[in-house]
Amino acid sequence: MVDKKVITELSEIVGEEYISTKQDVLLAYSSSASMASDPIIPGAVVRPTNAEQVSRIIQVAAKYDIPVTPRSGGSSLQEEVIPKLDGLVVELMRLDEIELHKELRSVTVGAGVTYGVLEKFLKEHDVFLPVYPESALVCTVAGNVAVNGAGPGSSKFGCTGELVLGVEVVLPDGQIITTGSEANPYAPGPYQRYAFGPDITGLFIGSLGGFGIITKVSMKVFKRHMFYDYNTFGFETHEQAERFMVDIKQNDINGVFTSLYEGPVLELFMDMIGEELGIPKYEWPFRTVSMTIGRVREDMMKSDAELAKKLCEKNGGHVIGISELPYSEWTGRLWFFVRACYIHGWHWRTLYHHQTPTNAHRSVEEIRDVMEKYGFLGHTAGFASGHSSFNAYPHLYFDPQDPEDEQKIRDAHKELAKTLFKTGAVPFKLAPYWADAIEGMDSYMAFLELVKKTIDSRGIMNPRVLGGL
Repeated sequence: MVDKKVITELSEIVGEEYISTKQDVLLAYSSSASMASDPIIPGAVVRPTNAEQVSRIIQVAAKYDIPVTPRSGGSSLQEEVIPKLDGLVVELMRLDEIELHKELRSVTVGAGVTYGVLEKFLKEHDVFLPVYPESALVCTVAGNVAVNGAGPGSSKFGCTGELVLGVEVVLPDGQIITTGSEANPYAPGPYQRYAFGPDITGLFIGSLGGFGIITKVSMKVFKRHMFYDYNTFGFETHEQAERFMVDIKQNDINGVFTSLYEGPVLELFMDMIGEELGIPKYEWPFRTVSMTIGRVREDMMKSDAELAKKLCEKNGGHVIGISELPYSEWTGRLWFFVRACYIHGWHWRTLYHHQTPTNAHRSVEEIRDVMEKYGFLGHTAGFASGHSSFNAYPHLYFDPQDPEDEQKIRDAHKELAKTLFKTGAVPFKLAPYWADAIEGMDSYMAFLELVKKTIDSRGIMNPRVLGGL
């Protein structure tokens, strides 16, 4: 429980209506979309409206050594926003300003702006932020920067972090800094990330709130694509499909979203949502690549589409030609994947990670081995997620009413993290369960710990993340 004296000080900052110690409110902030994770009740929840209020809140927390967990949409799946017992949750949804810098091709948003709200705003100006997390309707842009997420659009534009031009962040001592070109108070806006020496912006991307609280982010925006091609490609071996995905990149085909599915996994998805989406019944091959090509110009789109067909055949595949699948993935990018993940009714844990495209099958193999060993249902699929990476998102299903089944999934989850790490996979965020999987990185982790202790000497900033440093 947070001391009444502290509550009084915090109330003076945000007003009594924006701080709560009510049990029902604390319960709501004790968990997130993360499944099979134990809820932890915080001591209080406070809801500031700007960076200055966040700064004052952090100073109070530091004075009393209260652990702080920043939170926005709460859609994270890997325990990042589950607080410390009796700690302080700083909820950022009231920081909802949006400023477009059209000539600079950038936008600055507060930490409470969701992708759904931003998409509606940017559409009026014929531009878009081209990477959408799979929980885009409720996920905030700043939250996704803090986890360095990926999703539809990443196949061309990379992870979210690659679009960041700068951040406004409140440090653990309450100082407010702005990174990138806007560190210069005379700058006309965000236009250059790499300014004034080292990439300070990058320090906070994927930091999960462990180094400070991001209160604003400035992102690159692009002219909206006007022309699209949607197609599916079938392959009988994983080598064929993986080489095809590499060739797509090597030939600069503008695949904004390129997904890779196992046949049985795609059958599972289609049984759940295929009819709803109007996707024809089909006997899906061993591997299917579903691709959306987007371009500003029609001639470029058509050229890309023709070349993709040739590359498919060159790699031993065949053009399936079912456009409804990639069409649903892209046009429904704000909701499609959430729908597919929850319509079946099971609870599940995930282990988002990156592989190389030609190593994607290793993730599939390791997941199958763990499924067989522990005897549970699950699957994985993934998508191209950058210059030379592939994002895999395995789901491990369990019955939350069965304690043995839930414990089995927790054990399998921990083991899978270790085996995936040994295939060369990397997490895009150092969520709690990855800490036990890492080995052979002692110098790296020691350096990360040094950074953490230097910036956050009291250890109050989201202490459950970054391997518990």
